[in-house]
Amino acid sequence: MPPDAEGLAPVATRRPWFFPALLERAIRYGGVGVVISVLYSLCVIAIVQFLRPISPTIASVLAFIAITPVAYLAHRRITFADRPYDKLQPLRFAFSTTASFVIAVGGMYWITVIAGRSYLLGIAWNWLIIPAMNFLAYLLWVFRAARTKGRTA
Repeated sequence: MPPDAEGLAPVATRRPWFFPALLERAIRYGGVGVVISVLYSLCVIAIVQFLRPISPTIASVLAFIAITPVAYLAHRRITFADRPYDKLQPLRFAFSTTASFVIAVGGMYWITVIAGRSYLLGIAWNWLIIPAMNFLAYLLWVFRAARTKGRTA
């Protein structure tokens, strides 16, 4: 990223020498993730409570669809703001989101239908499993640093 008007490095790249970049990224990811998870949870709860004939599994599907654009923009602009954009990022995000979707909805189905437990446990499942899986996928693949010509992988 180019320096700002004062000639300083962008905020995303300024950190004390003792604060590793990965830790900073993990903290930003955690903050964004908590907001996204709370929004997802509130959507599921609202759909289950106010649209009564809708099952928790369908509520999970609807909430996931509603939150996905917000999640992409938040992670692109906050968690991985220092990574250069490339035109395949949205496609990679969509692919990794599909995997998360299967795990989220499958987990909700298993917990509520097969195990007969509360949909709130399904939400807890998503709070535990999805963040770790997505952080690794986003870090290593979705928002990876672009490869330049002449540089080998």
